[in-house]
This record gives sequence, C-alpha cells and structure tokens, in this order.
Amino acid sequence: VRILDWEGTGKFKHPTGVVTTVLGKAGSNDIEMKSILINNGFDLDFPEEVLRESEYLSGKISSQEVAMRLDMREVPTFTIDPDDAKDFDDALSIRHLENGETEVGVHIADVTHYIKQGTPLDKEALKRSTSVYLVDRVLPMLPERLSNDLCSLRPNEDRLAYSAIFIFDKGMKIINRWFGRTVIH
Repeated sequence: VRILDWEGTGKFKHPTGVVTTVLGKAGSNDIEMKSILINNGFDLDFPEEVLRESEYLSGKISSQEVAMRLDMREVPTFTIDPDDAKDFDDALSIRHLENGETEVGVHIADVTHYIKQGTPLDKEALKRSTSVYLVDRVLPMLPERLSNDLCSLRPNEDRLAYSAIFIFDKGMKIINRWFGRTVIH
C-alpha cells in the first residue's frame, strides 16, 4: 500500500492509500516469507536495467585474463557450501608441497571482474549489500546470472576468484602468504 494522505487531528488520524501489490493469501509460507523480506526493506525483484546488464556479461575467460592471474586450475579445490546450494561463492584448496610444506587457499568468487564501478549493476549490489538467507530461500544480492552462474564456483568449471594463499611449515606455522586474483577449477 502506498499512503496518499494522513488526515485528521490528534490521535485520530486516518490514512488514505492505494494497493500497489497483492502478495497473495496471508498465512501461506511463500507469502509470509515474502512479507518478512518486504517488511524489512528488501526488494524482491531486480530492476529491469540490472537484469539486462547481467544478461550481456560474457562467461568466457580469455587467455589474456588467465595470464594476469595466478593459475590454480590444477590444484584440488572444493566448495564449502551445502549440497542444495545454487551459489557456490567460496572454496578451499589444499596441497602438500614436495618440500614438506602445506599450501592452503581460500577462494572467493571475483565479482569485481564482472561488475564495473558506477553501473546499474554496481549500484544495485551496493544498495542490497548482501544476500539474505531465510529458512527456505535466498534473496540474492546479485541477479541469478551472476550469483548462480558466472560467479558461482561450480565443480569442474574454470572460475575467476580472489584468493588468499597460505604456506605452512611442517609445524603448521604460517611462513608465507599471498593475496590476489586467481583462476580455479
């Protein structure tokens, strides 16, 4: 409902408004979940220009892009999301080096490769700030083209990431670390 006017005096003021959206029958799980999101200021849908922008993004990773990153596609990497997740946005890697040291990588999807500063997509992501997780659904920060596809670290696919790599000695003390852009598989 959009309030048009709030007339009256004292404690007896009466609002006048128009119904802008009908969610459905109160009490159903779907409607109650949507109501929680709306009542807390979350937009259920993305603006059309944001969806259009996300659809035009290319999923192809060029050889030039790979050359500017640490190539970790041969390092065993696994996601740490639940089995029913659609957006795999973080992953871990581990490998034992020949000198007895251990390398551990923490990888986060490199969303910045796809979202350019100042674009409608960037402004919408800034406005939303986070994905919202309810018991039975996720309201993503980014359109599905990004959250469930291009920026999802899905198994057996090359993906762009931002990574923190740690080298541990035999006593598991961190002896080196590196932060930067990577390609993982």
